[in-house]
Order: sequence, then C-alpha cells, then structure tokens
Amino acid sequence: MDDALGNTNSEDQPRSWSPSRRTILRAGAAGAAALAASGVSIQRSRADSADNSALRDRISPCFNDSPLGPRFTQPLPIPPPAPAVAQAGVDVFDITEKEGVTQIVPGVNTPIWGYEGITPGPTILARKGRRALITFTNGLRPGAEDSLYENPNPQDPRTHPFIPESTVVHLHGINATHPADGYPEERRRPGESFTHDYPNNEYQRPATLWYHDHSVHITSDHVYRGLQGFYLLTDEFEDATGLPGTASADPGRGYGVFDIPLVFKDAMIDPKNGWLIYNNCSHFGAFGDVMTVNGKQQPVLKVANRKYRFRMLAGGDSRQWLLALRTLPNVNRSSDAAVNEPFFLIGTDQGLLFTPAQLTDRVHFATAERLEVVIDFSKYPVGTRLVMVNLLADPSDQRLFPLMAFDVDRVEPDPSRIPPGPLRPPEHPADAQPPVQKRFFEFNTQHGNFTINGRVWDPARVDDFPILNTNEEWTLFNSGGGWGHPVHIHLGRFRITDIQGRAPRPGELQGFKDVVWLGPNQQVKVVHQFWNFTGRFVFHCHNGSHEDHDMMSQFEVLPG
Repeated sequence: MDDALGNTNSEDQPRSWSPSRRTILRAGAAGAAALAASGVSIQRSRADSADNSALRDRISPCFNDSPLGPRFTQPLPIPPPAPAVAQAGVDVFDITEKEGVTQIVPGVNTPIWGYEGITPGPTILARKGRRALITFTNGLRPGAEDSLYENPNPQDPRTHPFIPESTVVHLHGINATHPADGYPEERRRPGESFTHDYPNNEYQRPATLWYHDHSVHITSDHVYRGLQGFYLLTDEFEDATGLPGTASADPGRGYGVFDIPLVFKDAMIDPKNGWLIYNNCSHFGAFGDVMTVNGKQQPVLKVANRKYRFRMLAGGDSRQWLLALRTLPNVNRSSDAAVNEPFFLIGTDQGLLFTPAQLTDRVHFATAERLEVVIDFSKYPVGTRLVMVNLLADPSDQRLFPLMAFDVDRVEPDPSRIPPGPLRPPEHPADAQPPVQKRFFEFNTQHGNFTINGRVWDPARVDDFPILNTNEEWTLFNSGGGWGHPVHIHLGRFRITDIQGRAPRPGELQGFKDVVWLGPNQQVKVVHQFWNFTGRFVFHCHNGSHEDHDMMSQFEVLPG
C-alpha cells in the first residue's frame, strides 16, 4: 500500500541478483500515433501498450541488487551555473574534471567523476553571437580508472585500445571547429588542459545542448561515472517569446527557477560499498535499476501553481524513456486504465519547434536526445503531488516506473505564456538547401562488434567527404532485430524526412535534431547540414557500449 509519499514499502528492499542476459524485444508494427482525446489533438505514442517494441529494445536491468532509499524524499538538485569571466565579446570559463562523492541513493556514499567534482556538472549559460572560451582540465589522478568503480565486462585494450583516465570534451550539438568539437582520439591525460572555442555563431540555433566526455573506447564508462553537464544557449528572440523563465516573462527568475534542466539517468550501485557498477549486459548496454534525475534517486521538486519550462536530457548509457505525468492516485494504475496529464512539447535537440507547441500526454526519447516541455501546474490545487513515470516499464515495478515527483506547494502569479503560433521557424540558408548527395549507412553487428556498413572505428579511415556548406541525405538503416541505436551526427543539425518501421514521435518531424532513434528493423532518412567548418567529425551510436564496441565512423568536410 502506498503511504503519503507515494512509497510502496515492500518494493524498497533490494532484490536478488538475476543474471538475465539479452531479453530481446522484437520490433512490432505499432509505434507512435496521433489520437483524438476530448476534442483536443493530443499526440500519443502507443508504446505503453502490448506492442511497444518499436520504441524499445530492452528494459530489464543488467544488475538487480542496488540499494534503494525511499522515493520522493531527496530535493531535486539544480546544477549551479558555471562561473564566467566576461571579456570583450567573449565569456571565459575554467572547468576541471575531478573525482567526487555524492549520495545518489539517500544514505549511500557513491564515488563519481564530475566536472568540478559534481554530476551533472555546472551548467554553462551561453548567448548566441557571443563566443565562449572554455578551458577543460583533466584533474583525475593516475590510477583512478580502475578504482572505486566496478566493470565486470571491461574493455580489452588489445582490440579496443584506450588511455586510462584520459578525457576529451564533446559539446553535443555544437557547430564548431574540429578541435573544439572534441575529436575522440585527441585525448588529455591527467594534468593536461585544452581550451575549446565555441563560436555560438549565426548558424547555431538556441537549444539545450550538453557536454560530456568522448575519450575513444572508454566513453561509456566516463559518462556513466558522471562526466556530463548542460550547455544552454539563448538569445533575444527566445527572450521575447514569453515562455516560462524567459526575460520577458520572468526577469531574473529564469534558470533554476522556472526554467529547469532535468537529466534522466539509470545507475547500478554495489550494495556493499556504494560504488557504481557498469554492467553492460555483455556489451548490449548498461540498463540500471536505480532511476535518477539530476543525479538523485527519484527526487521531488516543489513547484508553484503556474507554468514551468523543463529541459530534459536522456543521459543514461542505454535506457529509453517514455515519459508521462500522473496524479498520485493514478501512478500505479495499468497503462490502459491510467489517465496521463497533458503537457506541451515545445522543443527537441536543436531548439524550439518550428510549429506551434504540441499538446501531448507522453514523449519518448533515447540516449542523448533532448526534449523541452512546458507543464502548467495551475489547474492543480496546492497540496497536489504529480509523478513523472516511464511508461516503458511495468507500473508495478517501483524501482523502474516512477522517476520523480512534483509537489504543488504554493500560489504564485504567472506572467508566462505559450506562444499561439510557430515557436521558432527555420532561419538560416542551410535550412532551405536541398541535399546534393545521398548516402546509406547500415547499423548492425559483425564479428562481435557493433558496426556501421560492416566496419569498426578506424581513425585512419573516412567514410564520407561532404563539401563545405552543403546538405546531404543520409539513409540510416538498422538491420539488427534485437537492439536499437540512437544515432548522433556531429557538427550540425538535421531534419528527419522519412521514417520506416515506426510512426513519428511527437515533435520529431517538427524540429531540428542531432540524434535520432533508429530502432530494431527501422529505417530513417535525414538531411544533415555540413556548414561553416572543414575537418574530420564523427558520427556514431550513442548507446555507450555500442559506441565503444565499435559503432562509430567519421566524415571529413572538404572546402567547396
């Protein structure tokens, strides 16, 4: 029985370890669909029905015995803004990668790696048209790779060579030079620094970006250990929209007040010593049994009865999320019987939609994708608790299903609004150019590795040579029936033009993207933009274990 906090006490006890391996969910014909409800067009994905395999490949944890504290007792932490020194047209930042200790689970000390020793790391607040110079320093100690951390399926350095404690920062979604992008082979050892020059140029759409480690063949471990943080880019256009937290609606009460970042991530923790366990199910991907938001197990956020903007990142190694919002009486009801609360989808990976906000009651995203939503708490009386859940999990599983709670605890005026028309139309010449070249990339496995067109990562090989300031149409095909791939292309942004094997998800065709979910037996066409910078850039699956084993390739942008 649930108590006043929504806790099911019998489920809080650690469960016995069961060595389940590849529980494969084959792709079905059902996917996302648009349904009419109460006369209002609400986009709903049918992925919480019996035929949900078009949007997932695995749910069960790889390790099933982590400690668990009571739900909804830890306050949601907000990552602090990174301190900046303003110079003429430039903001200068210094950030160090450090070891730290946190309590993911209440009362359990867990060693982590983090930017400035915290995870998520400090949020970088940037402005379009103003350069950001960020010096990242590797402050990890030699020998830290194999200490205070467990990986039962470690890399074999003979086949997948890596440099322990090495780091290289990738700002995910940035349009920048090859060195600033964070090339996976250009690593820094402990004590070394590198300054990334992010232009935030006229091409870059304001968006929820994020930075993370990208050291080749060890990326999955390092991001899992905590090396990730938000980079939020805004401008005057967005300021004037009146969205929650913008300067025109809530001056001085934006980031961290009514504009909230949320990183969803699952983890595994050793019950004996509190260490993180990176068990990736023999390289399928690390599916954990502790659900965290902003680094805390199932936290709670106190909100006023007004609109909030939430910037959401799927920051785990492999897990997907089909997010829905429920009032407390509906939390544990079955999917067919439950009533999900509506909210507005306003943005995807590369910023605001170029159509009006979409009213929906659920959104799906996979590793590295971002979604921006507005939740209007005004209709809920003070004292109401709402719970964010993952509809891909079993509602009876209180470890995997509930993610965080929102407690409406006060009354406040609400000057914010959701614009009635298109939120942000395409603005740059790149957005209107047709593709000049077509290419095909198959994501599958060969000889025990995850591959692209049957090939593993090779820094000496280039698989595409786009011409500067042109667009190309890429067909991405997943011929593997047992796993999915969130595919990320560096340097620019793309539009999705065709999806085969599932229906489009809410917002997927109405916004610019830099990651696309390529599920089992699915095919997706994208038009990607190769603008402003020549040089080599990578594209890869963002399932960390797949990327490290060895589903990554590269293109080289050539002068026109």
